[in-house]
Amino acid sequence: MSRGPITLLTAVCLLWAASDCSAQDSDAPVLPSHGVGAAVVYAAQDGATDWTRRLAEARRWVANFTSWQQWDAAWHNTPEPGWFHARARRQRPAPPAWLAGECADAPLDEGPLVSACRALNEWNDDAVVAELRHEAMRARAQQEAPTRSVWWEHIHLDGLWAMPQWSSGVFGVVGMHASVDVKGRLQVFVAPGAIVLNLPNGRGSREWHPATDWGIGYRIVNFTIPRTDQRASLHLNLAKAWVLADPIGAFPSTVDLVGLSMTFKR
Repeated sequence: MSRGPITLLTAVCLLWAASDCSAQDSDAPVLPSHGVGAAVVYAAQDGATDWTRRLAEARRWVANFTSWQQWDAAWHNTPEPGWFHARARRQRPAPPAWLAGECADAPLDEGPLVSACRALNEWNDDAVVAELRHEAMRARAQQEAPTRSVWWEHIHLDGLWAMPQWSSGVFGVVGMHASVDVKGRLQVFVAPGAIVLNLPNGRGSREWHPATDWGIGYRIVNFTIPRTDQRASLHLNLAKAWVLADPIGAFPSTVDLVGLSMTFKR
């Protein structure tokens, strides 16, 4: 057999085998394709946003709960005084609903929710444990409390003073004096104070004159200044005032006054 026919026969066999393989490949099932794109990215972004929101919510709750604990330590079994009646009792803030699940297996010494999980443990204390903690806090506060008052707690701001005789028309508008405790709520002026009086001059008009005063006081009530945490005391005072800067004697040399004053507490 010559070399030419063998070569031709080999080429025909190779072409038939290639076409058969191609047909088998075309009959194979085609797997469906799945796109990976924006949906996965958006899901990751939503998860990060939700976690950031939860962290902010946990921080707000810890701040509110800490504020409530401080209030409860001061007014646990006593009404908080207001201007005319006791203030409403503050409600203990509830933790976020998801916090218990996050703190179930979380360590209490590391991680972004450390303070929130510790606060949650305190929030979950029963009434007996909470009462014991409150007693411990109160005992510690009494030990750390100063035994003596500071000097500025005895400085009074005077206002709304008038003579006991309402027809006199003499008013003490603003003033200042210092006092010292005598016994209980009773106080006495430690030195003459200063006050500005508004007096009728007998000519159908009124004049302003400085005066000095001295007397006694009685502490009526302790209270918290509205919209602040500053404590203060309200006092009732009886005093005698000496009118100054009256060279022609147009006004009485002395007047009796009754009025209110306020001191600030530490």
